[in-house]
Amino acid sequence: MTDPTLLEAMARGVAIGGFAATTIAMAASRKLAPLRWIGVVLFVCAIGHVIDSWSGARHPHIIPWVLSVTAPGVFWLFAMTLLKDEPAISPWRYAPPIAAFGLWVLGATLPPPFCFWSWRVYAALSAGLVIHVLTVAWQGWRSDLVDQRRRLRAPLSAAAAGYMLFQALRDFELAGYPRLPSWVQALVLAALGLGAVVALLRVEPELVRAPVAPGKAAQTLPVAALVLGPADRLVLARLDRAMSEDEVWRGEDLSIRTLAALVGAPEHRLRKLINGTLGHRNFADYVNSRRIEAAKIALSDPELALKSVSAVAYELGFGSLGPFNRAFRAETGSTPTAWRQQACGAPRLRLVESGDPTSNLNKSA
Repeated sequence: MTDPTLLEAMARGVAIGGFAATTIAMAASRKLAPLRWIGVVLFVCAIGHVIDSWSGARHPHIIPWVLSVTAPGVFWLFAMTLLKDEPAISPWRYAPPIAAFGLWVLGATLPPPFCFWSWRVYAALSAGLVIHVLTVAWQGWRSDLVDQRRRLRAPLSAAAAGYMLFQALRDFELAGYPRLPSWVQALVLAALGLGAVVALLRVEPELVRAPVAPGKAAQTLPVAALVLGPADRLVLARLDRAMSEDEVWRGEDLSIRTLAALVGAPEHRLRKLINGTLGHRNFADYVNSRRIEAAKIALSDPELALKSVSAVAYELGFGSLGPFNRAFRAETGSTPTAWRQQACGAPRLRLVESGDPTSNLNKSA
């Protein structure tokens, strides 16, 4: 019969090797993309967790302990960077890793009564972050146009997030919750380490490719279509007609499945063309690029100055004002209201003591 201690040592060695190989591969770049350097930090934290949880030892070294407790926040940051195509990382996204580290400081330094609640808050934070990752992965699955990333969403999120959720639940020490042997945990970590090597490194170059800013992707279909076959050129022509002439992007419920049916093409072919030929990594960004261009024209038109921003958003296919404001700001760096004020300007009116004020108004405008 295999010695559990030896089995655990071997399994944890495999886990450390897998995470270390992934770390080295992601760091092997002269210019680290955000996803790469965050991935390096994540897998270093994963190595710290493997060491920290070895054979049930209670935090034998402070560095692995710090890395281990910071891992949920870094994992959340890594997942958001992977799953959301944003040109830059918002500063507030660093809050979860900082919060996890802060709770560790409190848990490690406060007296027992306060320490108890600090670790409970930490466990709740970890569980909330993991649940949020699963929600984002599920909601964006259909609109993701990067096939490699789309296929990774379910296994990657389920494996890593499921394990971290399990760890968070263990921290609650619920009555009757079975605590698995340390060697079982080691086997799970080994599987995750090997999975990181196989899944991430195989498709990593595509995943870390810089996202195209909304509205900046190639729009010249004739040039792009030269290297495509007749069927793809036909689909692109129909797609261009549907988007440019029919303006199907104005429909609030437009989806990749609906658009594929409109152009008479399989969904997977349309995904490949929008991503590989037009340069869009997300279907919502592709549709919003058309909507935002139309919004900039509408908000710059003085004749539409009395139309509210929300009315403009609804006419362009946005279901609510919030997504419209975020999409508009992501492309222009400005709010719709500020854009309208800058584009239209403030007319300088000249008051008169007598005569027809309309004539002076026309002159001043």
